[in-house]
Amino acid sequence: MRNYLNVKIFFIMLAVDIAIVLVTFFLFSRFISGEKRHRIWEKYISSFSRFVIYLFLVTVIINAATALIVYSLRYQKYLNYIAPAVQSVLIGFIASCVPRRGVEENKQKQ
Repeated sequence: MRNYLNVKIFFIMLAVDIAIVLVTFFLFSRFISGEKRHRIWEKYISSFSRFVIYLFLVTVIINAATALIVYSLRYQKYLNYIAPAVQSVLIGFIASCVPRRGVEENKQKQ
């Protein structure tokens, strides 16, 4: 019975994390202009090696800050639920920065 509850909680948290990624994707896409998102992409994410290094550093910082906040609030038993939810916001931001138009499309407009 206990394993069934763990699997149920896992799928609930999976759905919550997917929802957070989608909501933050649409919010960042809506409130940050396409040109600004494209500049962020070109500056930080266009090089895969730089992207991996930045992503690692940012996730370590976010996880450390989340852990400090959760431990200071004495919600340690919820850390495994809260930390992935916070990381989902980062994933939504990165997904919103991915260019959606190709170079050829911009050349055709000109």
